[in-house]
Amino acid sequence: MSINLDELSVDELEKLIKQAESALDKKRKAELKNAQAVLEKMAKDLGVSPEALLKDTAGKKKATRKKATKKKASGVRRPAKVKYRDPNDSSNTWTGRGKRPLWLQGALEKGAKLEDFAVE
Repeated sequence: MSINLDELSVDELEKLIKQAESALDKKRKAELKNAQAVLEKMAKDLGVSPEALLKDTAGKKKATRKKATKKKASGVRRPAKVKYRDPNDSSNTWTGRGKRPLWLQGALEKGAKLEDFAVE
């Protein structure tokens, strides 16, 4: 079913929305009634009342879909701490992550040790 909404007037669109809301409400009520019937049948098969069936599961916490997919709301990540600093130029720093900076590569090639640049 396809309706071209661009051709409808405001009144027709409002009428269509009311009809859709009414149909949606009827569908939800029918699905709820069906779910209740299924629950009652399951309870009957197990030999318990539907209330007892629901009461036993109400105490247990189960992760819902929203909670399972909820992302950590930590905000902005802090920059990594500086682990190495050039003694000749304090603006040259390295966190120890990623590729070694050129100033450190050059110093290491000249025979310096990585520990010489460690920040204490």
